[in-house]
Amino acid sequence: MIMKLRLCQLTLISLAGVALLSLAGCGRSTDAAKASKVAFATMAQNSKQQVWYRLNTATPKTNSQVNDILIQQKGKVTDYQVQGISLKKLNNQSIAQTVTLAKNNERTAFNKALKSQQTNYQGELKLDKSNQKNSNQYTYKKGIAQANNEAKHDQQRYNQFKQSTKQLHFIATKAYPVTAKVGKNKSGKQVTSETIMLTAQKWQFGTANSGTVKQVSQHKQITLNIDNLMAKPVTVNNTKYIGYYGSPDALVTKTTNAKAESNFDTPSVHGVH
Repeated sequence: MIMKLRLCQLTLISLAGVALLSLAGCGRSTDAAKASKVAFATMAQNSKQQVWYRLNTATPKTNSQVNDILIQQKGKVTDYQVQGISLKKLNNQSIAQTVTLAKNNERTAFNKALKSQQTNYQGELKLDKSNQKNSNQYTYKKGIAQANNEAKHDQQRYNQFKQSTKQLHFIATKAYPVTAKVGKNKSGKQVTSETIMLTAQKWQFGTANSGTVKQVSQHKQITLNIDNLMAKPVTVNNTKYIGYYGSPDALVTKTTNAKAESNFDTPSVHGVH
């Protein structure tokens, strides 16, 4: 009889342990659309793709424009810097549709910027010729030298542009590991702030001294404090969004959980320290 009681007690203790573990697992869900506590780096650990949006407004609105579409998966983030896309347009888009839209938008923006830069260089060279002609006409030595130097510099940049784009192929944005640094209160027990660090690729269409077109790494930091946390979802055109209020750019994701709230990441999450 005593043996049976002990077995029963052990069984109950084991079940209680399983229940506690299950609750802990639920509390750390990485499914952004369903989680009750939503944190950026934590959600990024999910094995499936999830989408976040960086807006041009401090809170999601019907007229919000999307500056970045961030695709999370397996601890990494792909940052698509998009143009001309409204939050309203993405309301009913699936994750797969959003990823396709982001990729197409990135390629279109690249082609548009490339053509625009070529037009700018050609316009500068045309202006240089006009300045050289005017300088020669008035025989102003200092003006002639300056006009010639500017023309030489602009021609050099245009030559670099043509050379670097001669066999240039579009390269899509890559995924990079997401990292974050958290700040704690005096006791060290509570996280009170966070800085999310993202790496992205950006096309550089020349500089003041060079016309070379190339892809460069760009590092971004998103600084969050208590005021940036959303206590509940914000609804825009019947779609709920949860995440972080911006100062000034909001960072949000879609949710179906009406009780969802945003939170800071913790050092227990991979990439967070």
